[in-house]
Amino acid sequence: MKLKKGKNNKLIYLSLALIVLAVLLIAIKPINNRQNSNQNTVNRQNCLADDCLLVDNLDYPAGELPQSVKDALDEAINDEYKALATYEAVISKLGSVRPFSMIKGAEEQHIASLKAIYDKYGLVVPKNTLSGKVTSPTTLKEACQTGVEAEIANASLYRDKLLPAVKDYEDIVGVFTNLMNASQEKHLVAFERCN
Repeated sequence: MKLKKGKNNKLIYLSLALIVLAVLLIAIKPINNRQNSNQNTVNRQNCLADDCLLVDNLDYPAGELPQSVKDALDEAINDEYKALATYEAVISKLGSVRPFSMIKGAEEQHIASLKAIYDKYGLVVPKNTLSGKVTSPTTLKEACQTGVEAEIANASLYRDKLLPAVKDYEDIVGVFTNLMNASQEKHLVAFERCN
């Protein structure tokens, strides 16, 4: 059958294109669903966001903590809030400079790790009252020195005060140890390099 040129041909081609597009969308949707399913599995294993911190097969809250352990958690998260506020202030004043731009993300992960402990024990997470209230040093060199001092103090706080306070809680010891190690082995090194 021979088709005449004109509007009818355009309509036929448009209809065929829509049919092909619909078939492609139907074929692609199961592939995307499989990819999203795999992605959710991977992300759940590595996720630190609030919505994926729950531990499977664990009743919440996991138990009652003594006041000394609660105080140690509060001091830990407030110290992480202080570090985050400091690094945000530096970025606000000096721009998205390294290592501050990278370590800011790490501090957010530290806070998320601590929030998971609060959630596990049914505790209310203290609000971050420091964001936007910390002033930045004026130069990158001064900011790096501030970072050096903050990370040394952070590691010392965990080692000397907070870890001994939670020694009977293996899960909290694990989180505190990871945070302390990140401060002394990664953050401090980065700030010393930029100083």
